[in-house]
Amino acid sequence: MDIMTTLLEKINNAKALDFGDILSRTFELFKKTWLQGFLLMLCIFVVAIPIFVVIYMPMYTALTEQMQNGNYDPNEVSNLMMQTDSFRYQILGLTFVLSFLSTTLIAGFYRIIKKIDFNEPFSGMDLFYYFKGQYSGKILTIAALSFLVSLINFAFEKFLGPETASILGGVIAIIFSVYSTLFVVLFAFNPELESTEIFSLGFNLGTRKWMIVFGLMIITGIIGFFGIILCGVGMLFTFSIIYLPPYFIYKDVIGFNEKSEIEQIGEVE
Repeated sequence: MDIMTTLLEKINNAKALDFGDILSRTFELFKKTWLQGFLLMLCIFVVAIPIFVVIYMPMYTALTEQMQNGNYDPNEVSNLMMQTDSFRYQILGLTFVLSFLSTTLIAGFYRIIKKIDFNEPFSGMDLFYYFKGQYSGKILTIAALSFLVSLINFAFEKFLGPETASILGGVIAIIFSVYSTLFVVLFAFNPELESTEIFSLGFNLGTRKWMIVFGLMIITGIIGFFGIILCGVGMLFTFSIIYLPPYFIYKDVIGFNEKSEIEQIGEVE
Protein backbone atom coordinates (compact mmCIF):
# COMPACT_ATOMS: atom_id res chain seq x y z
CA MET A 1 0.00 0.00 0.00
CA ASP A 2 1.53 3.35 -1.04
CA ILE A 3 1.82 6.28 1.34
CA MET A 4 -0.92 8.29 -0.40
CA THR A 5 -3.47 5.52 0.07
CA THR A 6 -2.40 5.08 3.69
CA LEU A 7 -2.78 8.77 4.46
CA LEU A 8 -6.19 8.95 2.78
CA GLU A 9 -7.40 5.97 4.79
CA LYS A 10 -6.25 7.61 8.01
CA ILE A 11 -8.09 10.81 7.11
CA ASN A 12 -11.25 8.97 6.10
CA ASN A 13 -11.24 6.82 9.25
CA ALA A 14 -10.19 9.55 11.67
CA LYS A 15 -12.06 9.81 14.94
CA ALA A 16 -13.80 12.99 16.05
CA LEU A 17 -11.37 15.59 17.36
CA ASP A 18 -11.73 17.23 20.76
CA PHE A 19 -11.57 21.02 20.47
CA GLY A 20 -10.77 21.59 24.14
CA ASP A 21 -8.11 18.89 24.23
CA ILE A 22 -6.29 20.28 21.19
CA LEU A 23 -6.46 23.80 22.59
CA SER A 24 -5.08 22.62 25.94
CA ARG A 25 -2.19 20.77 24.28
CA THR A 26 -1.55 23.83 22.13
CA PHE A 27 -0.96 25.94 25.23
CA GLU A 28 1.33 23.30 26.72
CA LEU A 29 3.40 22.97 23.56
CA PHE A 30 3.57 26.74 23.16
CA LYS A 31 5.32 26.93 26.52
CA LYS A 32 8.06 24.72 25.07
CA THR A 33 8.26 26.28 21.60
CA TRP A 34 7.71 30.02 22.13
CA LEU A 35 11.40 30.79 21.60
CA GLN A 36 11.52 28.90 18.30
CA GLY A 37 8.24 30.61 17.40
CA PHE A 38 9.83 33.97 18.12
CA LEU A 39 12.71 33.12 15.77
CA LEU A 40 10.19 32.12 13.09
CA MET A 41 8.25 35.37 13.38
CA LEU A 42 11.47 37.39 13.50
CA CYS A 43 12.66 35.77 10.27
CA ILE A 44 9.33 36.45 8.57
CA PHE A 45 9.43 40.03 9.83
CA VAL A 46 12.97 40.54 8.51
CA VAL A 47 11.96 39.11 5.13
CA ALA A 48 8.83 41.27 4.99
CA ILE A 49 10.60 44.58 5.71
CA PRO A 50 12.37 44.99 2.33
CA ILE A 51 9.23 43.81 0.53
CA PHE A 52 7.11 46.49 2.18
CA VAL A 53 9.83 49.06 1.52
CA VAL A 54 9.73 48.25 -2.20
CA ILE A 55 5.92 48.44 -2.21
CA TYR A 56 5.56 51.72 -0.38
CA MET A 57 8.70 53.58 -1.46
CA PRO A 58 6.91 55.14 -4.48
CA MET A 59 4.16 56.39 -2.18
CA TYR A 60 6.75 57.83 0.20
CA THR A 61 8.48 59.54 -2.73
CA ALA A 62 5.21 61.06 -3.93
CA LEU A 63 4.40 62.30 -0.43
CA THR A 64 7.86 63.84 -0.11
CA GLU A 65 7.43 65.69 -3.39
CA GLN A 66 4.04 67.00 -2.27
CA MET A 67 5.47 68.26 1.00
CA GLN A 68 8.32 70.00 -0.80
CA ASN A 69 5.84 71.67 -3.14
CA GLY A 70 3.54 72.66 -0.29
CA ASN A 71 0.65 70.53 -1.61
CA TYR A 72 0.55 67.84 1.05
CA ASP A 73 -2.43 65.52 0.46
CA PRO A 74 -1.79 61.91 1.60
CA ASN A 75 -5.27 60.77 0.58
CA GLU A 76 -4.67 61.84 -2.99
CA VAL A 77 -1.36 59.98 -3.17
CA SER A 78 -2.83 56.85 -1.61
CA ASN A 79 -5.76 56.81 -4.02
CA LEU A 80 -3.46 57.42 -6.97
CA MET A 81 -1.21 54.50 -6.04
CA MET A 82 -4.05 52.05 -5.40
CA GLN A 83 -5.72 52.93 -8.70
CA THR A 84 -2.58 52.16 -10.68
CA ASP A 85 -2.53 48.65 -12.13
CA SER A 86 1.26 48.52 -12.10
CA PHE A 87 1.25 49.18 -8.37
CA ARG A 88 -1.32 46.42 -7.83
CA TYR A 89 0.71 43.97 -9.92
CA GLN A 90 3.78 44.87 -7.93
CA ILE A 91 1.95 44.11 -4.69
CA LEU A 92 0.78 40.76 -6.08
CA GLY A 93 4.28 39.78 -7.16
CA LEU A 94 5.90 40.71 -3.88
CA THR A 95 3.10 39.01 -1.96
CA PHE A 96 3.94 35.82 -3.81
CA VAL A 97 7.61 36.14 -2.85
CA LEU A 98 6.67 36.67 0.79
CA SER A 99 4.27 33.71 0.65
CA PHE A 100 7.01 31.44 -0.71
CA LEU A 101 9.57 32.45 1.91
CA SER A 102 7.14 32.33 4.84
CA THR A 103 5.77 28.94 3.75
CA THR A 104 9.30 27.54 3.67
CA LEU A 105 10.04 28.88 7.14
CA ILE A 106 6.76 27.65 8.61
CA ALA A 107 7.39 24.15 7.23
CA GLY A 108 10.75 24.19 9.00
CA PHE A 109 9.04 25.36 12.18
CA TYR A 110 6.73 22.34 12.06
CA ARG A 111 9.80 20.15 11.80
CA ILE A 112 11.15 21.75 14.99
CA ILE A 113 7.96 21.55 17.05
CA LYS A 114 7.52 17.89 16.16
CA LYS A 115 11.00 17.17 17.50
CA ILE A 116 10.32 19.19 20.66
CA ASP A 117 7.01 17.41 21.15
CA PHE A 118 8.71 14.01 20.91
CA ASN A 119 11.76 15.10 22.94
CA GLU A 120 14.06 14.62 19.97
CA PRO A 121 17.24 16.65 19.42
CA PHE A 122 16.80 19.64 17.15
CA SER A 123 18.74 22.57 15.81
CA GLY A 124 17.80 26.15 15.07
CA MET A 125 18.91 25.46 11.50
CA ASP A 126 15.93 23.12 11.14
CA LEU A 127 13.94 26.29 10.56
CA PHE A 128 15.73 26.61 7.20
CA TYR A 129 15.67 22.89 6.40
CA TYR A 130 13.32 23.21 3.42
CA PHE A 131 15.41 25.87 1.70
CA LYS A 132 16.76 23.14 -0.55
CA GLY A 133 16.42 22.65 -4.26
CA GLN A 134 14.39 19.45 -4.09
CA TYR A 135 11.65 21.18 -2.11
CA SER A 136 11.46 24.55 -3.87
CA GLY A 137 9.12 23.39 -6.63
CA LYS A 138 6.54 22.03 -4.21
CA ILE A 139 6.72 25.08 -1.97
CA LEU A 140 6.34 27.33 -4.99
CA THR A 141 3.21 25.40 -5.93
CA ILE A 142 1.76 25.73 -2.43
CA ALA A 143 2.59 29.44 -2.39
CA ALA A 144 1.09 29.84 -5.87
CA LEU A 145 -2.20 28.32 -4.74
CA SER A 146 -2.31 30.74 -1.82
CA PHE A 147 -1.34 33.52 -4.21
CA LEU A 148 -4.35 32.58 -6.34
CA VAL A 149 -6.60 33.92 -3.58
CA SER A 150 -4.88 37.31 -3.80
CA LEU A 151 -5.25 37.21 -7.58
CA ILE A 152 -8.98 36.50 -7.27
CA ASN A 153 -9.36 39.40 -4.84
CA PHE A 154 -7.54 41.62 -7.32
CA ALA A 155 -9.96 40.57 -10.05
CA PHE A 156 -12.92 41.31 -7.78
CA GLU A 157 -11.58 44.80 -7.07
CA LYS A 158 -11.06 45.44 -10.77
CA PHE A 159 -14.45 44.28 -12.05
CA LEU A 160 -16.76 44.66 -9.04
CA GLY A 161 -17.48 47.47 -6.65
CA PRO A 162 -15.10 47.89 -3.69
CA GLU A 163 -17.70 46.82 -1.12
CA THR A 164 -18.70 43.68 -3.04
CA ALA A 165 -15.06 42.86 -3.70
CA SER A 166 -14.20 43.20 -0.01
CA ILE A 167 -17.03 40.89 1.04
CA LEU A 168 -16.38 38.20 -1.56
CA GLY A 169 -12.62 38.42 -1.08
CA GLY A 170 -13.01 38.09 2.67
CA VAL A 171 -15.24 35.04 2.37
CA ILE A 172 -12.83 33.30 0.00
CA ALA A 173 -9.84 34.16 2.19
CA ILE A 174 -11.58 32.75 5.28
CA ILE A 175 -12.57 29.52 3.54
CA PHE A 176 -9.17 28.97 1.97
CA SER A 177 -7.18 29.84 5.11
CA VAL A 178 -7.99 26.43 6.58
CA TYR A 179 -6.81 24.55 3.51
CA SER A 180 -3.63 26.59 3.03
CA THR A 181 -2.65 25.93 6.65
CA LEU A 182 -3.09 22.19 6.19
CA PHE A 183 -1.12 22.19 2.93
CA VAL A 184 1.95 23.44 4.79
CA VAL A 185 1.78 20.95 7.66
CA LEU A 186 1.14 18.07 5.23
CA PHE A 187 4.15 19.09 3.17
CA ALA A 188 6.36 19.50 6.24
CA PHE A 189 5.85 15.89 7.32
CA ASN A 190 5.47 14.33 3.87
CA PRO A 191 7.87 16.23 1.58
CA GLU A 192 8.20 13.19 -0.68
CA LEU A 193 4.59 13.56 -1.87
CA GLU A 194 3.78 15.30 -5.12
CA SER A 195 2.13 18.72 -4.95
CA THR A 196 -1.13 17.33 -6.33
CA GLU A 197 -1.15 14.68 -3.61
CA ILE A 198 -0.58 17.30 -0.91
CA PHE A 199 -3.47 19.35 -2.27
CA SER A 200 -5.72 16.29 -2.46
CA LEU A 201 -4.96 15.35 1.15
CA GLY A 202 -5.29 18.95 2.31
CA PHE A 203 -8.69 19.46 0.72
CA ASN A 204 -9.86 16.09 2.02
CA LEU A 205 -8.70 16.76 5.57
CA GLY A 206 -9.80 20.39 5.49
CA THR A 207 -13.29 19.57 4.28
CA ARG A 208 -13.77 16.98 7.03
CA LYS A 209 -12.28 19.09 9.83
CA TRP A 210 -12.95 22.61 8.56
CA MET A 211 -14.97 23.86 11.52
CA ILE A 212 -12.58 22.70 14.22
CA VAL A 213 -9.54 23.99 12.32
CA PHE A 214 -11.17 27.35 11.74
CA GLY A 215 -12.36 27.61 15.34
CA LEU A 216 -8.88 26.87 16.67
CA MET A 217 -7.38 29.38 14.25
CA ILE A 218 -9.75 32.08 15.53
CA ILE A 219 -8.99 31.41 19.20
CA THR A 220 -5.23 31.15 18.77
CA GLY A 221 -5.25 34.11 16.39
CA ILE A 222 -6.87 36.29 19.04
CA ILE A 223 -4.33 35.08 21.60
CA GLY A 224 -1.51 35.70 19.15
CA PHE A 225 -2.65 39.28 18.65
CA PHE A 226 -2.42 39.94 22.40
CA GLY A 227 1.24 40.66 21.79
CA ILE A 228 0.24 43.91 20.11
CA ILE A 229 -0.29 45.31 23.62
CA LEU A 230 3.50 45.52 23.92
CA CYS A 231 3.77 48.10 21.13
CA GLY A 232 3.35 45.35 18.56
CA VAL A 233 6.75 43.79 19.31
CA GLY A 234 5.10 41.26 21.59
CA MET A 235 3.44 39.65 18.58
CA LEU A 236 6.82 38.26 17.61
CA PHE A 237 6.64 36.19 20.80
CA THR A 238 2.96 35.23 20.72
CA PHE A 239 1.80 34.91 17.11
CA SER A 240 3.44 31.56 16.39
CA ILE A 241 0.78 29.90 18.54
CA ILE A 242 -1.54 29.91 15.51
CA TYR A 243 0.64 27.25 13.85
CA LEU A 244 0.30 24.72 16.68
CA PRO A 245 -3.33 23.52 16.31
CA PRO A 246 -2.77 22.27 12.72
CA TYR A 247 0.18 20.28 14.05
CA PHE A 248 -2.03 18.51 16.59
CA ILE A 249 -4.76 17.92 14.01
CA TYR A 250 -2.17 16.25 11.80
CA LYS A 251 -0.82 14.30 14.76
CA ASP A 252 -4.27 13.08 15.85
CA VAL A 253 -5.58 12.27 12.38
CA ILE A 254 -2.48 10.94 10.60
CA GLY A 255 0.17 10.56 13.27
CA PHE A 256 3.89 9.89 13.05
CA ASN A 257 4.05 6.10 13.19
CA GLU A 258 5.79 5.84 9.85
CA LYS A 259 8.68 8.12 9.00
CA SER A 260 9.40 8.93 5.41
CA GLU A 261 12.81 8.10 3.97
CA ILE A 262 13.54 11.78 3.43
CA GLU A 263 12.75 12.58 7.07
CA GLN A 264 15.01 9.77 8.26
CA ILE A 265 17.84 11.04 6.07
CA GLY A 266 17.30 14.54 7.46
CA GLU A 267 17.61 13.27 11.02
CA VAL A 268 20.86 11.50 10.19
CA GLU A 269 22.21 14.73 8.73
